[in-house]
Amino acid sequence: MKRKITIPLLIGAMVLVLSFTSCNRWLDKGDETFVTWATLTIDPPMLGLPDLPYYFITDDTLVLCPMNHKTISQEFKPTEGQRLILYFSAKKGSDEGAGTSSAEVKHYIDIVQILLVVTKDIVYSDKTDTLGTDKVDAQHIWVTGGVFGTKHYLNMQLFMPAMEPTNHTFDLSYDITEESSLEDGYYPLELHHNGRQDPPFVDYTTRVSFILEGDCRAEGVKGLKIKVNTINQGVKVYTIDYY
Repeated sequence: MKRKITIPLLIGAMVLVLSFTSCNRWLDKGDETFVTWATLTIDPPMLGLPDLPYYFITDDTLVLCPMNHKTISQEFKPTEGQRLILYFSAKKGSDEGAGTSSAEVKHYIDIVQILLVVTKDIVYSDKTDTLGTDKVDAQHIWVTGGVFGTKHYLNMQLFMPAMEPTNHTFDLSYDITEESSLEDGYYPLELHHNGRQDPPFVDYTTRVSFILEGDCRAEGVKGLKIKVNTINQGVKVYTIDYY
């Protein structure tokens, strides 16, 4: 969960004009480091992109193209659909063509760091408690994805006390014994944390993405209701609307 990989490479970010306000929010041409969640893809998500081994599609709808991929650490093994958090700084950019319907806006940024994100499917079971019942706090929960062919994801930033955080596991489950698959139009899910009897020692923050496919994305589903066994508030249900 603490794995960090530093990558000193230059990439060009291309984004359609409809996302230009979002692009400005991330790339203000200053020296500050910015952060975005992203999905790696092997196939070019847009026509006219350079011939490169892979691309990053951010949750903010940017397409990032690494121009110097050979400098990446050998520890980094890119795979299709890999989820990451990108830390980058804006170096220079051009707003030429902004505001026109056909223009693309190009920016150049340095990758400062990549943090891999654990990504899992929803578990369908009649014994969901076996996945873990340890307490955890959900700091942030949101739904994203679905652009340029990417899947939809439920992202979570979680807080927990631990000594060996890499031993902890998290699963999102649907109890197949439920009589109804919907509650007021929301698909019911449970977050399970298994700390494997790890003693609470230091506070940690971890992040995980869950792939949203199938019945939870069916027509008529307004969003998710997620049950979490929290540290200080007992069992709490979070309602997440689809965008």
